[in-house]
Amino acid sequence: MCVCQKDAAEESTNIVVETMDILAGQIKSTADAVSRDEIYDMLAALLTAKKKGKAVFITGAGRSGLMGRAFAMRLMHMGFQTYVVGDTTTPAVSEGDVLVAISGSGNTKSIVEIGLKCKKIGASVIAVTSKDGSDLKKLPSVNVILPAKSKEDPSGGLVKTPMGTSFEILALVFLDSVIMQLIELTGVTEDEMKARHANTE
Repeated sequence: MCVCQKDAAEESTNIVVETMDILAGQIKSTADAVSRDEIYDMLAALLTAKKKGKAVFITGAGRSGLMGRAFAMRLMHMGFQTYVVGDTTTPAVSEGDVLVAISGSGNTKSIVEIGLKCKKIGASVIAVTSKDGSDLKKLPSVNVILPAKSKEDPSGGLVKTPMGTSFEILALVFLDSVIMQLIELTGVTEDEMKARHANTE
């Protein structure tokens, strides 16, 4: 590698590390800004569903949906009756069930329509979005706002993250943090969670 290539590589790697630091700062800023009442309401709704034997359905489009799948997997490990909307083995939603709808903009048409349908059935809707005043916010029993750049937001802040990356990172960190507190509140052990992990991989 010539000197110019080495200098370019060092600059690029330094920028990657600096970007990680900035993203970590954005996570901290969101943690400071998110409503504690909204978090409490989400925890309470999920715990109530588990106690009453109700199902928790997860929905999200694109990468937000992938963050939702990670959340659903951990809920399953904890013994929640959990399904991802759209999977071939997902059953019907019933009254008293819970829908967790994840959308950075809060206006993703397919997700809003799913939320509307679940609300009409009598399920509780938990919305996780980055926008106050979105279409999805009009539906839920619980609404959690994670301030972030969504793919519809042209302002990128300190890091010009593409599309909805900022929200997706924040959603994953937030939902995993919810899981950690649910573990604490339910008393489930890691051995119990491991026992539910897929053994056909």
